[in-house]
Amino acid sequence: MTRRAILAACLTLAALAAATAGAQSVAAYQTTPDLLEALDLLQTLHFAVETTPGDAAPLITVDDAQTFQQIDGFGASLTDAAAWLLASKLTPVQADAALKTLFSRRDGIALSFLRQPVGSSDLAVTFYSFDDLCTQSAKACTTPPGTADSSLTHFSLAHDQQYILPLLKKALEYNPDLRVMLTPWSPPGWMKSSGSMLGQDPDTKQPATLRPEARAAFAQYLVKTIQGYQSAGVPIYALSVQNEPLYAPPDYSGMSMPAAEQADFLGNYLGPALAAASLKTKLLVYDHNWDHPEYPEKVLHDPKAAAVAAGTAWHHYAGDPAVMAGFHGEFPEKDQWVTEASGGTWQKGFAGKGNILAEEAAELIAVTRNWAKSYVLWALATDPEHGPFVGGCATCRGLVTIDAANPAHPVKPELDYYVLGQASKFVQPGAVRIASNEPPGTQLRDVAFRNPNGTVVLYTLNAATTARQIRIGYKGKTVATTIPAGSVATYIWKP
Repeated sequence: MTRRAILAACLTLAALAAATAGAQSVAAYQTTPDLLEALDLLQTLHFAVETTPGDAAPLITVDDAQTFQQIDGFGASLTDAAAWLLASKLTPVQADAALKTLFSRRDGIALSFLRQPVGSSDLAVTFYSFDDLCTQSAKACTTPPGTADSSLTHFSLAHDQQYILPLLKKALEYNPDLRVMLTPWSPPGWMKSSGSMLGQDPDTKQPATLRPEARAAFAQYLVKTIQGYQSAGVPIYALSVQNEPLYAPPDYSGMSMPAAEQADFLGNYLGPALAAASLKTKLLVYDHNWDHPEYPEKVLHDPKAAAVAAGTAWHHYAGDPAVMAGFHGEFPEKDQWVTEASGGTWQKGFAGKGNILAEEAAELIAVTRNWAKSYVLWALATDPEHGPFVGGCATCRGLVTIDAANPAHPVKPELDYYVLGQASKFVQPGAVRIASNEPPGTQLRDVAFRNPNGTVVLYTLNAATTARQIRIGYKGKTVATTIPAGSVATYIWKP
């Protein structure tokens, strides 16, 4: 080798060393379907100018010049059943450790959105409301005809003060950015046509509805609930009017509420009641599946309802998340949230191939790519028998399973925990979704975010049954890596 060649080689090596030293580092976290890797930190990667043009590995290009919706967060519901398990089946030390695992950014996955039932849902130990005029138990009572409490003199949050509110306050200590949403499954029975909290009249089997003369009282009931929670130290970010208003369950709390009735209740009762109480809580319409967008469309076309509604809450049990993109086009000034998407024993995995981790990760990606500000699974915790429950879902899976019969490991994170954690631990509330492509024909799915502190987060799924080499492109530089089959990887870097 000539002296000139040696000198050129030395200069090239020096330049490469300098480029590597100045390259952006990329932290990579990964979860595999067998959970042998579960939010594991991989080796640190580095962006660099690509030296092998024509590389066949698929390229995911992230562009933070294009921004979309702001993200509120990822989470679940601290149902009555979940709170009861944490409070009664764990020691105080174990319960505290479980809350850290769920809400702390340093010690857990930093869940940042909780959707709290107002009164009992299906995942509850007993039926209850905050103004019962008959004795509830694991069986719903029926209020005697003619009995009412229109002035709400019997209203009390005593039930939630036992264990739900203390746990919510502790969760807020671990994550002060936590946003809490309230949703009623049913008003108190005396406000309904059936006299019972059940979704159907226990005698006639007809759907239970809100009595017209009880609309003002129901609005005040929700106002008092918000005020009570906030007085207890739990700020309320949002409220939806009714869980799944198109379904009247026969064996747990629920109520039928047609779109025209919801629009009237929002515009003429609840909106004015919140304003009179100086409450700034966001009001969300619908709170049901993607397959009936005509319902929230009708509500938001009502002038009075639209004036007080912040946007629409969706569930995932029917329909397609792409409906939200169309909805954004029709109502660009209204936001959207996915507020319930349960995992359970019925799941068949991505494309029916058994990988439930990939199935849920693909949905998280799809809903955020289609304008959702949140992705909220159902139960925060269940026991090994998927309970406790008073009716409804006997096969729902919590983010964690609480098993008091296993004192060595009483809290087991499920795969749902890691699906959310791959996002919630790294995507901060207030982040915005930014542009990223999904390479066609690869079964690679992804979504990207920019945090308030400027860090960029890329959440990526390899839904294929074989490992996949990928390249990530950002501002003219790339980084190469490999994602195992069916796995989720999150990449974080500071521009």
